[in-house]
Amino acid sequence: MGNQCTGIDDFQGQQFAPNISAQDEVFVEGRVPIVGQNPSRFNDDDMITVYQSNNNRLNYGRNSLGQGYMTAQKYNLRDNISIQASSQGLRNQGNAALMITIKSNDILLINQRGQECLRQGIDLVCLIDHSGSMQGEKIKLVRKTLKQMLTFLQPVDRLCLIMFDCRCYRLTRLMKVTQENVQKFRIAISSLQARGGTDIGNGMKMALSILKHRKYKNPVSAIFLLSDGVDEGAEERVRDDLIQYNIRDSFTIKTFGFGRDCCPKIMSEIAHYKEGQFYFVPNLTNIDECFAEALGGLVSVVANHVQLSVQPMNSNKIQIKKAYGDKWTYDSWKGAFTLYQPHLLSGVRKDYIFEVADQKTSGKQEIRVLLQADPVEGGDKVTIEQIIELKNSDLSNEVLPNYYRVKGAECFEQARLYAEQGQYQASQQILKNINSEIKLQNFSDPNLQVVQTDIEMASNFCYPGQFENEGRHHMHQLHIVHMYQKSRGVQINQNQDGQIISLDCQYQNNLQKQFKDQTRQIKQNDPNYWKDC
Repeated sequence: MGNQCTGIDDFQGQQFAPNISAQDEVFVEGRVPIVGQNPSRFNDDDMITVYQSNNNRLNYGRNSLGQGYMTAQKYNLRDNISIQASSQGLRNQGNAALMITIKSNDILLINQRGQECLRQGIDLVCLIDHSGSMQGEKIKLVRKTLKQMLTFLQPVDRLCLIMFDCRCYRLTRLMKVTQENVQKFRIAISSLQARGGTDIGNGMKMALSILKHRKYKNPVSAIFLLSDGVDEGAEERVRDDLIQYNIRDSFTIKTFGFGRDCCPKIMSEIAHYKEGQFYFVPNLTNIDECFAEALGGLVSVVANHVQLSVQPMNSNKIQIKKAYGDKWTYDSWKGAFTLYQPHLLSGVRKDYIFEVADQKTSGKQEIRVLLQADPVEGGDKVTIEQIIELKNSDLSNEVLPNYYRVKGAECFEQARLYAEQGQYQASQQILKNINSEIKLQNFSDPNLQVVQTDIEMASNFCYPGQFENEGRHHMHQLHIVHMYQKSRGVQINQNQDGQIISLDCQYQNNLQKQFKDQTRQIKQNDPNYWKDC
């Protein structure tokens, strides 16, 4: 179990570095950087340039208003988000499936020469496990991945690197990724060596403190947590710290679990607190692709603080019995279901599924859908409200495949819980039943076919030994991936009938795919790619 801190800013590790200012930092090849560790001075982040839309001038300020890229590309949030509602009856159940679809249009962030265009800045805090279990190839691959990550970041971005074992240490301040600072980042990354135990909770406490106390703020913020270990109770301590810090700025957490020794429960729960993603990386040579995909998601954010509300206009005609996913809250007074998301990406489609009582009443059946979001550049909150009559639409034939997508996601969770109790046959039966039910529908939906492939793969993991080895990791990830249509970074590779099936995640947007494809291409073209660690 990791060391626990007693105070909100009481970090293990600050005692072994001097309390120095940014001007006195020392970056020397072959040595750990000397950087101030006093949490009361974590407001030493680099100043950023922000765009003031009212006078078209560049200004410096505490609250970031973006860099004007959406204005330059005439990307108006209201005109680039669409809302649709469709429903379809469920056979032999007396209910119907309701699907609310939110789609955002792509925004051009890569020009015809393959170069990134001007975009919003990112504040990224990378939390790196360098405990003793990371020794050897693991720490080398992490060093290479972090250096490769620098090539995707721009001077508008800011990066803070923190290493942790049983203590945590800030390797860099939250600094702009300028040409001058890139060399400092590379020195810091090269200094990573494996030693000590694992205290994820203490490391996350420092990462949260960086976001809480920073003086300036880029429009998009995130924490990347990389670990291969177990820190019992870390998810509960992180939850408590999130409540205590009460960071009002929009941010997400993405976690990356290296190999079978990482704890998928801890990593997935920490990510899920902030609607992020848990990437299970069984093959460590794929960690850079997972990072690239995650970064592609951050740079394509077009809105923060997104709130979606779904409310029947007449409860006598439409009664919502269930909302799929555990992030919905229900207001019994208004009869409305509400969902909060920290970010909305460009070029994505989200299909939210509900079960409604099929009351077969006469007259209109209408749903009120309200979406509110803050444009990533700043400015007034955008509100999109639609009253939608439930009738046949262009998406009606996609309702049932998406209904079975979320039913399949539920079964991953249920099967995992049975397997954790040693009830492997019950676990396998749950997956077998849902797979048979889907096959009976005779769908030709390609996305649902991926869900079926994952169900068959998960069934093979529900055996003694195999489940504990990697099965529980995959099933934690598969539940989140398919319930919330999240990207997963790593390809599916499954031996079926003597053949290897490779499927990329169907929930990526174009920029996530481009970042990941670019990383793969670099590796293919450079036989010495992993040697420069």
